[in-house]
Amino acid sequence: MAPVEQSGTALFLKRWLRRPFAVGAVVPSGPLLTRAMAETTVACVGDRMGHVIELGAGTGEVTKALLTAGIAPGRLALVERDPELATFLRTNFSGPQIIEGDAAHLPGLMVANGVERLAAVVSSLPLLSLPGEVVTAIVDAVFEALPPGASMIQFTYGPKPPVPQPLRDRLHLESTRGRRIWRNVPPAVVWTFRKPAAA
Repeated sequence: MAPVEQSGTALFLKRWLRRPFAVGAVVPSGPLLTRAMAETTVACVGDRMGHVIELGAGTGEVTKALLTAGIAPGRLALVERDPELATFLRTNFSGPQIIEGDAAHLPGLMVANGVERLAAVVSSLPLLSLPGEVVTAIVDAVFEALPPGASMIQFTYGPKPPVPQPLRDRLHLESTRGRRIWRNVPPAVVWTFRKPAAA
């Protein structure tokens, strides 16, 4: 069953009003941004085996784009910390695996939920508005879970990369900036971060 647009937007707005810095935007990501996220993910996955994990799935706007772009429901796992949003995802998506938990504990969540290998991580988490130690914990967890050469796809509304330079340097990450999507509200950029296989 497809998510109900109006109820999803209303729920997203309610969560933003309660915790604006944790949600990061007033409305869910628009179709141009979600399509860019999905197309970037498909390109990064290529012929890699394993799951695609979406962090901060929210009301499933990026999820829908990933499914439309050809990511099989059975290889998609959605990680959502907010219990109300996780319940919404379970109600509206029957194919992907829904994992309720904190992205900073991603390797443990994978073990607990039988996810053995990752092809890519897609993140809608508002990294630029989170405390530095939280961002470090999340990015460390992602690249502990990802095999060498695999990518983290992350969008941001800000003018700078959502993963700070010192953290990128420590993890030896390569970063690629996509074009700014001006017609999203607010305008956004899709970034790709990858630890080279030789690093």
